[in-house]
Amino acid sequence: MMKRVTGLIALFAILALLGMNPSPASAEKVIYAVGNPNEFGVTTFNPIKVELAHAAMWIIYDRFVEWGSDGKFYPGLAESWKISEDGLQWEMRLKKGVKFHDGSPLNAEMAKWFFKEMETGPSAYMVKAIDRVEVKDALNFTLHLKHPEPNMLFNLSQSFMAVPSMEAYKKYGEDFGTKHVVGSGPYKFESWLPGDKLTLVKNPEYKWGPGHVANKGPAKIDRIEYRDIKEEATRFLELMTGKLDIVVTVPTMFIEKIEQNPGTKVLRLPGTILYHMVMNTQSPPLDDKLVRKGIALAIDQESITKNAFQSAGKPAYTYLIASLAESAIPKDKEIRFDLEGAKAALDKAGWKVGPDGIRVGKDGKKLELKLWSTNESAFRRVTEVVQAQLASVGVDTKITLLDSSSIRAQFKKNEHQLVVRSYSWENADILEWFLNSKRLGYPNAANWHDNESDYLMQKAMTRSRSTEERIQNFKDYHSYVLGQHVWAPIYLPDLLYAVGPRLVLPEKSLDRRMMGICVLDYDLK
Repeated sequence: MMKRVTGLIALFAILALLGMNPSPASAEKVIYAVGNPNEFGVTTFNPIKVELAHAAMWIIYDRFVEWGSDGKFYPGLAESWKISEDGLQWEMRLKKGVKFHDGSPLNAEMAKWFFKEMETGPSAYMVKAIDRVEVKDALNFTLHLKHPEPNMLFNLSQSFMAVPSMEAYKKYGEDFGTKHVVGSGPYKFESWLPGDKLTLVKNPEYKWGPGHVANKGPAKIDRIEYRDIKEEATRFLELMTGKLDIVVTVPTMFIEKIEQNPGTKVLRLPGTILYHMVMNTQSPPLDDKLVRKGIALAIDQESITKNAFQSAGKPAYTYLIASLAESAIPKDKEIRFDLEGAKAALDKAGWKVGPDGIRVGKDGKKLELKLWSTNESAFRRVTEVVQAQLASVGVDTKITLLDSSSIRAQFKKNEHQLVVRSYSWENADILEWFLNSKRLGYPNAANWHDNESDYLMQKAMTRSRSTEERIQNFKDYHSYVLGQHVWAPIYLPDLLYAVGPRLVLPEKSLDRRMMGICVLDYDLK
């Protein structure tokens, strides 16, 4: 035993003389994170085909432009851009020396391919204003627009317009996004076990970080493991026992304990999530606007915010997050809890309260509806409260909990009626995504098809010549669909992250998300 100890001491001495450090500091740096439960149903990492994006896409891929938390747009893959006075020509210059994970180069021809390929996916509306792409040389190209697009910089900065390798995209076909994921970002896709774990490894050649991060690359963290943990209590315990470094969407019931625990802390960012209840407008009796109105007015948003989420957020009275200018509509257009108004609307629709408290229609059938939700803790809590609130106005609901990976496929079968859902998005065009009549089933789970709605939507999306005009057009569209009661708004949560003691964060970050491109500036103790 003495010889073994002596040998180890000698080895450490030799390592010291060689300038090598055998301490844990030289070990691989790994961040363990659990993401937003909304992302647990992700089926692909293909940015052109994706409908539900995973946070990892922000660091597997780069974007032409980055949007900072200060509201400014910064160079991404595009080193610079120049917009003509009429807004119809966008001259863009790419950064030199950018390579994708497969070694293929970024150039103007590849950019031209990307914009054309975007037209084939569910986010085609983001490039709908582009008429053609003119390649000037290897690094310069011009976007020629059909009409001014005030939202273009926002579109270019989103994960749904992340740029994949053209060569890998063509090579792997349908397997791109699942078995093969190739971008140009600071991290490479290593492995993915849906419903369990996603592993990324550092891209050692990355040196073209965007304008709003200090470290342009490579990243300091060697590996990132995202885990899918549905249960809030499990996420909390894993954080407290040091098995997780970052928890996205902290369970509100555990905030106080996390803040009181030495080493762990809670970070609060402006909320980008809206909880709401979708109503299938093609499923009787929800095809009756009065019934939908009665149900929407029965939802007590303040009670849910206080009791289900410990007031960590605000009640939602519209279909957009509160930070958007388009959410600021007249108070009389908002959907607010009104118990007597709910009862009056259901009475007027012909549904009278029966002897057992459940409403009955003219045909003698009870007002019984299916109430769906995903099987995650927060959604279960909200759904159970909604069930009780609807019962108070004579609406009987039966709850069904579905796996987040399968619920979108179920929407297309048109068997749902009421569904508690949430989305995370920072632009009013989310209304077009969820309520466009060309997308019935999913993402338009409300199966909403209305000519006036479609007209106002197209006006806002394609006929706005300036940012101010776009805001007003979306306000008009937003007000109209609120009046149709296709959803019941519920809750606007704060964006809460829990951070473990190992993680070293920069003093200031301009990123809009915790696990975005800002991970370039992260380190571990």
